[in-house]
Amino acid sequence: AVNGVTIDWTANPEEKVLVPQCEDLTFALTGTHDIQNFNKKGRFKRCDFSSSTVMLGATSNGEVTMTGQDFLKRKKYYYGCDVNDHCNTINMKTLVEVIPTYTKTENQPCSGSLTPIKTFPLPSVEVCSSACDQKKDCMGFSFDPDEEKKCHLFDSVPTPSGQTKAGAACYAAQTECPPISTPHCSIDTEVTCTLNDDPTKECSEFAKTFPKEAPANAVGCEVMLKYDYKLTATTTETSTWTWATRTRKGDEPANFARPRVYSWLDEGGITDPTIEGASTAPLASSETVVVDFCKAGKYKTLAEAVVQSASNTICTSRDQYKLTVRGVDGDGVFCALDTITCPNGDILSRDPANDCQFPACPVNLVVGETDGSGQQGTGTGTSEAQNRDGCGFDDPIVGCVMAEDQAGLPMSWVGTTDCNDYVPVNENDCVKQVRYTYYVYHGNEPSGSVLIDSLRYRDGSYWETKPEDNPHGNPRAYSEDKWGTTIATGGTNTFYELDTWEGENVDFCKASSVNTRFEFNTDGAGLNDCAKAGEYTLVTKDVAALPPPPTTSTPGPPNTDCSLEISLSCRIDDGEIPCEEYNSPADGDCSRTATYIHVLKNMVPFDSGKDLLLTSITRNRPGDVPHGDDFDFLDDLYNEVPQTLQAAFSMTIKESPTINFCTDDTTYVTTFNTVSTPDSGTTQCEDEVMYTLDLSS
Repeated sequence: AVNGVTIDWTANPEEKVLVPQCEDLTFALTGTHDIQNFNKKGRFKRCDFSSSTVMLGATSNGEVTMTGQDFLKRKKYYYGCDVNDHCNTINMKTLVEVIPTYTKTENQPCSGSLTPIKTFPLPSVEVCSSACDQKKDCMGFSFDPDEEKKCHLFDSVPTPSGQTKAGAACYAAQTECPPISTPHCSIDTEVTCTLNDDPTKECSEFAKTFPKEAPANAVGCEVMLKYDYKLTATTTETSTWTWATRTRKGDEPANFARPRVYSWLDEGGITDPTIEGASTAPLASSETVVVDFCKAGKYKTLAEAVVQSASNTICTSRDQYKLTVRGVDGDGVFCALDTITCPNGDILSRDPANDCQFPACPVNLVVGETDGSGQQGTGTGTSEAQNRDGCGFDDPIVGCVMAEDQAGLPMSWVGTTDCNDYVPVNENDCVKQVRYTYYVYHGNEPSGSVLIDSLRYRDGSYWETKPEDNPHGNPRAYSEDKWGTTIATGGTNTFYELDTWEGENVDFCKASSVNTRFEFNTDGAGLNDCAKAGEYTLVTKDVAALPPPPTTSTPGPPNTDCSLEISLSCRIDDGEIPCEEYNSPADGDCSRTATYIHVLKNMVPFDSGKDLLLTSITRNRPGDVPHGDDFDFLDDLYNEVPQTLQAAFSMTIKESPTINFCTDDTTYVTTFNTVSTPDSGTTQCEDEVMYTLDLSS
């Protein structure tokens, strides 16, 4: 391929191919093969073509080119050959990853209008560029040799600052591809959704305004929607439609006519797949479905097409419409249960009526102040500065949540479980990992505050009986490098913020009261020393003998070089009733949420320092379930691969399909598979467990 990448499409092709944005990708066929695009990494690994897209039918020898226009978005593509089971027998499959093609501005850093997603103390532009290539949501970077962390990665396309600085650089990924040379083809695909009785009302907007209260009867819940599909192929030579399908993902509508996967080539819509000469071939189609707006659900509708030109150029296109229905009160959990504490002490929860955003904190005004709207304070409240007693900061916020799969900084975590709300269910649930969180915000008032110290104290902890499990010391010092220095001085250093966490084992089956106190002390610019503290007390109780854990999961073979332990179980509504024990007719409720609980534990002690790198976390469950038969948790839930699982910590991932226990006679076999590598070693460990939910009886 000219200005492109070529794959030798024969036995044992390259396992991974990097394609720069907007570059053509050519498959050079030796022998008779097809090219199919897997929609999931798990299917790619198992050579499962059950829901793949056929990019090229069985063809003997020659070359076929996918145009660079289809490789603008940073994405991974999984290709394989199904002719004569070549994917399995001669390992005929390859991973294609799109990497950025940069517009490079040398000797200028990027402007400061964007917030970096990552910053690194990397030594050169080349290493910074490599870091951006490896992070799938990176759309550009700034390199500034005068900063401590020279490399800044962005998830939006940056612009140069215009300021000349030797050695600096601003690299921006492509936002569009240049026109492609002829002969070629292109496809525009669009999926829209409106109310069938009122085409002016768009489905997602209607869902946001649907009343939270249940209608007087079920008839008011069901609404007929109309989906419109427009696929337009433009060619410069004779071409052929080879693929044109509509796929519904996620929850199924309450009523529908067409199947979950519908082909306009096989089932109506395109009667003649040939597109003659240089022309435009439009396809317009529509269908109606009925959705229950009283029941929470997520509906995804995907249209995709493939056109092949006479000169063996392939172009593709796809568009997806996402509809989220929040349901009415009492039907599902719509918002995370976390809270925020306002400066005046008010505790606020998320508002389901406002897209689960937090309400604004009350504005406390002192006499003579205004809030920007002209309203004047009466002296009933206190200004932020007064509330801080001239120290420039409020009391530290101390919390404790169960250690699950949190990523990033604590103030960004949602859906966490407070430690005092945790209840062990079986004998394996007693000793658990928790995360203590600490947050301090120090503004620039008064200017010139000096940080004296910042210390965490803990009394009555699990460490007192097992000191070997204490990895941090008591008290533990934070931000020691800033002790005795001036913070929040104004100018470019307008505030100081500490947002961090630490982990500890807790025995939730043994009575104890553990108090954690975080102290933050400053010299308030000539005033008396300012000391503020926040506290959290974790109370546990003696628990009588608990039942053993479910035995329906079968552990994989032991691996003495690996420290990962995984388990898989299923609970009704994430409660105490195992799914396999649910008796729906007797309980009188057929349709229930089956919460599948996937748990990964790094079984080494805290102080061992032996973290694990999780390189693959997949689930396979054939049947009509959310997320498809296969689901790759790392690819679809996390921004970075691999994920690090720290020593003695666990990760919990939950899925919650709805199952009708009265009418469903399926036997659901769920396989949970992980691949991990010790952080300090090279051993690759694979673990797998299975869980069977048999509804046939």
